[in-house]
Amino acid sequence: MDPDEGFLLVATPQAADEHRETIVLVAVHGEEGSLGFVLNRPSIRTFAEAAYDLGIDAPPPEGPAFFGGLTRPDIGWMLFDARTCIEPDDSCLLTPEVGVTAAPDAMSAIVRAGGASLLLLGHVTWEPGDLEDEIRAGAWIRAAQVDPSLVFETPIARRWSDATCDVLGMPRPWLGIARFATA
Repeated sequence: MDPDEGFLLVATPQAADEHRETIVLVAVHGEEGSLGFVLNRPSIRTFAEAAYDLGIDAPPPEGPAFFGGLTRPDIGWMLFDARTCIEPDDSCLLTPEVGVTAAPDAMSAIVRAGGASLLLLGHVTWEPGDLEDEIRAGAWIRAAQVDPSLVFETPIARRWSDATCDVLGMPRPWLGIARFATA
């Protein structure tokens, strides 16, 4: 398997219950396994609460922190819009438009710059070969590209339906609030 990073997965009705209507940005995918972040599950914690606990030294924006996944929810990650924010030290770009960091100083710089960002608690992991098996089983569809407006601008409640429309090649309003029927 070739290493890969910065791609979007959209859950299908065949996905396990915990991944129902989920979208995941895969940050790392290779021979050692895969790591990604759930993009459409707000956590019960606010951005401000999580930022304080993670040592982010900047006035936090309003809104929630996000549930990034079940693995290590004590670790904070920040996705940032590289179109509006200069890439800070201790960060990397997953795509030309989306970057990530786990460094509190970098997170503080991103928040101070005022660009779009998501604060994620935890991440999703797959053992080697498991993600490929789930994709072959039809649990996930891989999007052709990562749309930064979906990640940072689309309302949380519409992210999965909009991503589903994108991977199916349908106009975004087509799916609306409809959901797939499961047998």
